[in-house]
Amino acid sequence: MSSRFAAAALVSGLSLASIPDVALAWGASGYRLVGELASQSLPPEIPEFLRTPEAGRQIAEVARQPDWSKGAGDPHDADSDPANYMLVGDDLKISRGPLLSALPANREAYDAALRSVGSGQYRAGYLPYAIIDGWQQLAMDLAYWRADFAGARWAKAPDERSWFLKDQYVREGLTIRDLGYLAHFVANGGQPMNVSVHSNGWGNYPNPQKFSTANDLRTRFEGTVVKSRVTEKDISAAMTPYRDCRCSIQQRVSDYLVATQKQVINLYRIEKSGGLAGDTSEDRSFVVARLAAATSGLRDLILDAWRVSGGFSVGSPAIAVRDIEAGRVNAFQSMRGSD
Repeated sequence: MSSRFAAAALVSGLSLASIPDVALAWGASGYRLVGELASQSLPPEIPEFLRTPEAGRQIAEVARQPDWSKGAGDPHDADSDPANYMLVGDDLKISRGPLLSALPANREAYDAALRSVGSGQYRAGYLPYAIIDGWQQLAMDLAYWRADFAGARWAKAPDERSWFLKDQYVREGLTIRDLGYLAHFVANGGQPMNVSVHSNGWGNYPNPQKFSTANDLRTRFEGTVVKSRVTEKDISAAMTPYRDCRCSIQQRVSDYLVATQKQVINLYRIEKSGGLAGDTSEDRSFVVARLAAATSGLRDLILDAWRVSGGFSVGSPAIAVRDIEAGRVNAFQSMRGSD
């Protein structure tokens, strides 16, 4: 069943007038490109409801929403804003604490490690955990979609089949929403200033190369170049093939963010040589490469989530998805709930 989920229902009530006057990472164009192109690049093994042009459009629009919700007030903003970044030093330590290449197992352990050096997750940012959490949610969404799809196939009565089809419809909408949010954080992870203490200008740090301390660098990098000089074809051509890292989600995300952080110095060198101010090929190529890395990374995460989802269990009491797909168990009561 192709998705009929309307993006308008997800974003109703939101208005540009409600957005505070702050720089929104990558700008609307960047988020749209990453979300839509990742959907377009998915292989046939991924369910069709995530691969249609309409799905790509919806994912692209939802990818903007975590920034569009800024200004809702506290505790919303104080809790959610740090999900968009992390302060990584040139030594790859997060706020002089844990190494980006060796992330603690969860946010509780991460926060404890940061507090031991006088920081904390809300000060240092917790972007990798936003990505990991989003990926795990997507994998669970896909496990429930598998169960609904198989449940409708093996249903023994019309009312059971009807319930599974309706639940599948709801699940497709939730999956697109959750994938859009994952796209947002993965896109942020491809932007070097989101993974650095040099988050908008070099800042008050040793600066032997005399890099820019201007506080408009982020706006020029994320918005101006992307909107006016980068196309879908540029990013698609720069995407890399799927890479099976044969590792945990924690390691995959850590590797991705380390690769991004290593581009910080290149970004500032480009800006120093005149890039981001005019129409230079160097800054354009750099932005294309970062967006392509984010899009490739998101596609890989979606594919990984689909492949692991078959090994999950769903419902209450929990039933293995493989047993539901094989028709060995009727999951109707477990999925619908018997209380």
